[in-house]
Amino acid sequence: MKPLGSAIPVVVDLDLTLILTNSLHEMAAAAIFRKPAALMRSLIKLPSGRHHVKAALASEIAAEGLVFPYREDLLDWLREKAAEGHAIHLCSAAHQSIADEVARRLGIFASAVGSDIVNLKGAEKSAYLQRKFPDGFIYVGDSSSDIHVWEKSSGIVLAGAPGSVASKARRLGKPVLKEFKNTRLDLGTFVKALRVHHWSKNLLIFVPLVLSHQWATPGLIGTFLLAFLCLVGVTSGTYLLNDMADLSADRQHWSKKNRALASGRLQIGVGLTLACALLLASMIGALMLDYAFALALAAYLAITGAYSGGLKRVPLLDLLIIGVLFTVRIVMGTVLVEESHPVWLLVFSVFFFFSLAVAKRHTEIVRAAKAGANSLKARGYMVEDAPLTLALGTASAVVSLVVMLLFIIENMASGSLYTRPELLSGIPLVLSVWIGRIWLLAHRGVMADDPVTFALRDKTSLGLGVAIAALFAVAL
Repeated sequence: MKPLGSAIPVVVDLDLTLILTNSLHEMAAAAIFRKPAALMRSLIKLPSGRHHVKAALASEIAAEGLVFPYREDLLDWLREKAAEGHAIHLCSAAHQSIADEVARRLGIFASAVGSDIVNLKGAEKSAYLQRKFPDGFIYVGDSSSDIHVWEKSSGIVLAGAPGSVASKARRLGKPVLKEFKNTRLDLGTFVKALRVHHWSKNLLIFVPLVLSHQWATPGLIGTFLLAFLCLVGVTSGTYLLNDMADLSADRQHWSKKNRALASGRLQIGVGLTLACALLLASMIGALMLDYAFALALAAYLAITGAYSGGLKRVPLLDLLIIGVLFTVRIVMGTVLVEESHPVWLLVFSVFFFFSLAVAKRHTEIVRAAKAGANSLKARGYMVEDAPLTLALGTASAVVSLVVMLLFIIENMASGSLYTRPELLSGIPLVLSVWIGRIWLLAHRGVMADDPVTFALRDKTSLGLGVAIAALFAVAL
C-alpha cells in the first residue's frame, strides 16, 4: 500500500458529503411538484431495492435540471489535492446520471461512478473501491455505511459526519486527514424557514374586525386570535412547501440561495415532515373554530398549492395570485365578522397587493439587468420586462387608492360609523406617499426585501403607518 504522502487517489462520496443534501430526496421533491404521478410510479419499485427507485426517478427527473448546494470548503480541499497530484474520484450511491452531471459541472474528477445495477453503498462500495484501487485510496464520507469503506481505506476524511460516526471512524486506527463539519442546525434556522418575520402579513385577518368597529364584542377577539394561529400554521407550512418546489431556482438567486432548505442546512425530509404537521394541525383547528373560516383557509391552501405547483412560473399571473392570497387573508377575517362584508376592501386589497408583488419582481428585474438574468429564468421574466412591470405596478397602486377614496367619500356622505369622516381623506394621501417610496426604491433596485417585510424595518414606513393609525383613530 502506498504511503499517504504520495499521489494516492482521493475518493469522495456525494450525498451529504460533497453536496449538503440527498440527491434522491432532491429528485423526489422535484417529482412531487412537477410530476407527482412519476413519483408514485417510482415508489412502486421500492420492494426491488432503493437503486431501482433511483433509476425510475432519474428516468423522469433530468439531472441537468437539479442544482445542488456544495460543501465549498471540501471542494477547495479537493482542488488543493488535485493540484498536488492526487487523482480525485467521485463514487456515490446516487444514480449514475447524478454522478455524471456533478462531475461535468465541477470538472475535477478523474472518474465518476454511481448506482446503476447495484446500490453502491456500504460493503458494495468498499468491495468496488478495493478492486479499482488495490494500492490504496483516501475516502471522504459522512455516514455509518461509510465505516465499511474506511476499514479498507488508507486515510479518512470526515465531511459532515455525525459525532457517533466520527468516533467510530477514529477507532479504526486509520489516519484522519481532515474533518469538515456541518453548520449547526439551530432554532434560528427553523425560525427563518418558517418565515416568522412574515407572520405580520397574517395580521390582515384583523382588518375586517377593526373596520367593523366590533373589537369590543365578547369572545370575538379570542376567535380571531385562534384563527390567526391557524393561519400562521398554514402559511408557514406552505412557505416550506414552496421552498421545496423552488429549490433549484432559489439556489441560483442572489439572496434566496441562503434559505434553510436551499442552502442544505435544513434537510428536505425534515422540512416536509414539519410542513405536513403544521398544515394538518391548522386545518383541524380551523374546522373546530368555524366552517366558513376553514373553507377560506382551505382555499388559501389550494391557491398556494397551485402557485407552487407551476403557476409561479407564469409571468404576471404569479403576481396576481400573490395579491389574491393577501386578499384571502382579509376574507378569512370577513367571514368571522358576520355583520360586515365590505366589498370595497377586497377590491382595494387585490389591486394594492398586486402592486406590491409587482414591486418585488421589478426589483429583481432591475438587479438582474445589472448582474445577469439567470435568476429570472425560472420565473419566466426577462430584463426587458422592466417597463411593463413598472407601468402595471404603479397603475395598480393608483387604482387601489381610487377605490379607497370612493369608500371614504361614501362614509363622508353617510357619517354612520365615524364622527369625523373627513379625516379619513388623509389616509390615501399618506398611503400614496408610502407606495410611491416603495416604487422609487424598487425602480432603483435597492429594496432587498418584499415591501411588507421592508415596511416593518423601515423607519419612514413605520412613521407613515403611525400617521395612518392616528387619522383613523381621530376619525372615530
